[in-house]
Amino acid sequence: MVLNLNHIVDQVVKDKGIDRAVLIEALESAVLSAANKKFRNTRDLEAHYNDEIGEVELFEFVTVVDEVVDSYKEIDLGEARDVDPDVEVGDSLGMQLDAGSFSRIAAQTAKQVIIQKVREAEREGIYNEFKDRVGELVNGIVRRYERGDLIVDLGRAEALLPSREQVPRENYRQGDRVRAYLSDVKLSPKGPQIILSRTHPGVVAAMFQFEVPE
Repeated sequence: MVLNLNHIVDQVVKDKGIDRAVLIEALESAVLSAANKKFRNTRDLEAHYNDEIGEVELFEFVTVVDEVVDSYKEIDLGEARDVDPDVEVGDSLGMQLDAGSFSRIAAQTAKQVIIQKVREAEREGIYNEFKDRVGELVNGIVRRYERGDLIVDLGRAEALLPSREQVPRENYRQGDRVRAYLSDVKLSPKGPQIILSRTHPGVVAAMFQFEVPE
């Protein structure tokens, strides 16, 4: 039994806000990767998502020739015309393969790829949100200390208040609220790195602007 993936795709798009096209591409890539691994990259394969049935279909393409040299990538004219009477030598003939033999590994791979794509999209979303807020004061909750640096929960993401950016003699406990200057946002392999400061020259100006109405 082949799983209809439309419901899963629609649910992920709705819950995670991921572009449907990105998910479809991930599914196709996962199935193609699994198929190439099974066939040891000996065949010319393509994977295409069929929206109507919610399934990734796999196609093998062979070139029509007079005399077959590579049986994995070529087909003789007589055999090819049993499939399509109109083909000629030099044409590329596509034939759908049964995906059932590797559907389990393909499904597992697809799941992993979707999780990865979702994580990447979430990280990109967080980065785009906070990079536009550099220079603002933000409010957060102290989570923990790491080697003197403070980890601050900003809601959608955690930020770093380095020890060098902390005001001397200011001490925080877990759960304390802290207001800091968002000084930088970097995109690292582990995701966006949000840097806060309590000593930046912009802190006083930002606090003054925040506290004093026009």
